[in-house]
Amino acid sequence: MEPEFNPYLRSSPPPSVHVGGKGYIEVPGKAENLRWQTRSAAPTEYENALANALEQAYASGDTTADEIVETLNRRNFKSASGERWTVANLASEMSALGR
Repeated sequence: MEPEFNPYLRSSPPPSVHVGGKGYIEVPGKAENLRWQTRSAAPTEYENALANALEQAYASGDTTADEIVETLNRRNFKSASGERWTVANLASEMSALGR
């Protein structure tokens, strides 16, 4: 079974030289294509549920943060801390998950 995250991913930012093999995991043309190359861990149950809820919001036509927050709250999908969504905590959560 292939891993769902990259166990070799460095936690520090990459060096400024963008050349394969110099501080990077891959060497051009010789890299194994890992499915979750940029993840340091497999997605949690909460992250998967949030992704599903966001997909449903977009599928229903939501395009703004206000609309997404309204949909998440209407569907009673709580934040990781168990709170109702606000534009601010949605932006904070997306920023944290995008790291």
